[in-house]
Amino acid sequence: MEVYETVPEALSAAAIEAARVADYITFTSASAVRFFCQAADGAPALPDTVRIASIGPVTSEALREQGLAVHVQAARHDIDGLLEALVADAAR
Repeated sequence: MEVYETVPEALSAAAIEAARVADYITFTSASAVRFFCQAADGAPALPDTVRIASIGPVTSEALREQGLAVHVQAARHDIDGLLEALVADAAR
C-alpha cells in the first residue's frame, strides 16, 4: 500500500526564469532533482551566479547526474543542516 505518490508539475516560464535569477536553489531529495529537471524538460541552463544547495550526498549525486553543479552540501542531512550550510555559505 502506497502512503503517498510524488507527481511532478510542469514549470511555467515564470518559474524557470525565477530559478535562473535566484541566489540559491535548494534540493532536499534525489526525487526533487529528477522532477525539477523533468518539469523543466531537462536540466535548465543556470547562470554561474545561481548556487545549488543539497541536503546530502544522495541528492548531490542526483544533481551531478543531471549535469548540475553542487555548491553547498549540508553536513547534517536534515532541514536544519541545510539551513546552517546555506547561512554559512551566504556569510562568505
